[in-house]
Amino acid sequence: MIEVLNNWMLESSQNFNMIVGLTMVMYVGSIAVLIFIGKKFGRPDERTNTIYFKITSCMFMTQLIMNSIFISLVDRDIDYFRQFFLLFQGIVFVVGAIYSYSLYKKDFK
Repeated sequence: MIEVLNNWMLESSQNFNMIVGLTMVMYVGSIAVLIFIGKKFGRPDERTNTIYFKITSCMFMTQLIMNSIFISLVDRDIDYFRQFFLLFQGIVFVVGAIYSYSLYKKDFK
């Protein structure tokens, strides 16, 4: 699957720019959600520190999984391995944003 996506990005610069744009949208959207929900949780105290720890732990576990997937699936012959790495890191932020939103819905609604 990685090779198919790599070949698709090699076909034209427009395809490459679509992947870079998608990655940036994932980063910016996820960071905006994380900041917005972080402000909704309120000032740091014992309760919010536990929530932040849960979010960070979830993102760290996702980071480990994404790194193992990156190492096992992306060959050294892949031309755009940096874009794949950034895409996997974007997925980590998306997972963190989704998890923080679910914690917010569960605790504050």
